[in-house]
Amino acid sequence: MSSDPQEILLPPPLPDVRPSEPALPGRRASESPLTQSWRDVLLRLSLSLPIDVELEQLTRQFADGLAPILPLVAIGACVVGAEGAAPVVISRLPAGSSVSVGRDPTRLFPGFHDERIFELEDGALGSTLHVASPLQALSPLQVQIGTQAVLVLSAAVRRARLYIRAEESARSIRKLQAQVIQNEKLASLGQIVAGVVHELNNPLTSIIAYCDYLKRKAAARSDVADREDDLERLRRIGEAAARILNFSRDLVAYARPAADIPGTVRAQEVVEKALIFCEHEFQDAQVQVLREFDAHLPPIRGMAGQLTQVFVNLFTNAAHAMAPGGGDLRIKMHADSEQHTLTIEVHDTGVGIEESDMPQIFEPFFTTKTDGRGTGLGLSIVRGIVDAHGGTILASSTVGQGTVFSLTLPLAVVVPSLIPGVWNG
Repeated sequence: MSSDPQEILLPPPLPDVRPSEPALPGRRASESPLTQSWRDVLLRLSLSLPIDVELEQLTRQFADGLAPILPLVAIGACVVGAEGAAPVVISRLPAGSSVSVGRDPTRLFPGFHDERIFELEDGALGSTLHVASPLQALSPLQVQIGTQAVLVLSAAVRRARLYIRAEESARSIRKLQAQVIQNEKLASLGQIVAGVVHELNNPLTSIIAYCDYLKRKAAARSDVADREDDLERLRRIGEAAARILNFSRDLVAYARPAADIPGTVRAQEVVEKALIFCEHEFQDAQVQVLREFDAHLPPIRGMAGQLTQVFVNLFTNAAHAMAPGGGDLRIKMHADSEQHTLTIEVHDTGVGIEESDMPQIFEPFFTTKTDGRGTGLGLSIVRGIVDAHGGTILASSTVGQGTVFSLTLPLAVVVPSLIPGVWNG
């Protein structure tokens, strides 16, 4: 090594090393100052290259660090980036050179006389280091420097890739931790709501009972006009209390752990129950619900609680997707007697989903909601439930026009004559 690690003596041009000279490959005690200098530079470069930067910045710093020991040649690098991303291409020309630089990884310097390509061992196929001489052949020393330099760049890129993967894993863990905390909050809230609903049931039952008593008492009064007014008021009170009581019971049944025992389920009833659960969302978003299905469709086989969750998630997403001013939620159903399936389509006139996001919408923790309302688990849960029922779910969307989710579920095996209505199989 040189006595002063900061001093690099590089008299231009670089001296050529004759092939017969035995000093280059392994000499130690009598190595020339120049040979010692480029080894020192590569050693310091290998220790100084950062790992917590983008591959482009790392490659550029490497080329800048290599340039002083290869002042008369062009230096280039093509580093393959993440999957789907364009390769990082960096080039450094010698001073005074005006030769054009290409973007072809197989030849970055097509106008140069001699270009050597060294393949990186960075775990990704296609990453290369390029050293090129503009007017003459590269010297053996320049080739040897390139051979050693590619090892430095390979190690640096490997470390950078490991760092990037570690950062991605850390972000995923932090996101998962946040989701676990949120799920714990929702679980606690569910237990609280279940207790509140239980407390509400007793007074609601009393209200309904007293309404029935007062209706009978009012019906016996002689003043007909006042009696009719009072009966109407009592009827409305009774209907409102009964609706709250039924909703609270359905809510507790929905929150109760599923028994996981499939049975015969009427999709119309499941959809209607999910619509009731989402009614507050529809009111806030000014959503108009349009039902386009026959009341006498054949039943499907499944678990009512899980299927209710499917439609609650789909309807909630539709309400959130509506632009200011509201929109339409259209629900269609039709049975296919040949395929023995029931198809349910959920159309909304919301903002739609970008084409680039469509392949990811069923992935866990992916969400396009930026207002904090989305956990990214809703559609993943929907797909899991549909898959478990032996069905399929497809999505299509047009930005600015809306989204359609189409679910196909197997029919229950029943005798056609036992199906009420007009269905004949």
